[in-house]
Amino acid sequence: MKKPDDDLTPELLLELNAFMSEKAVMRATSLSRTSLHRKRLAGVFPEPEPISDGRVGYRMRDVQDWLKDPQSWSSQKNSFDI
Repeated sequence: MKKPDDDLTPELLLELNAFMSEKAVMRATSLSRTSLHRKRLAGVFPEPEPISDGRVGYRMRDVQDWLKDPQSWSSQKNSFDI
């Protein structure tokens, strides 16, 4: 039986700029929770965004941009004025 989210391909999720959990980010990047935290504090990894009270998520597009070039990614270079 087909589930409602079976049509959510990685490409579609990226296009929608979906949120990723910290656990999913850790799997995608092979970084530990501590390493993620240190990199965020240093400004060399994307910050998570609040989704609701007590829940945050990382934008899939931000994580993918970091994965393309982790050595030169910086929050100043990748921040957008809203």
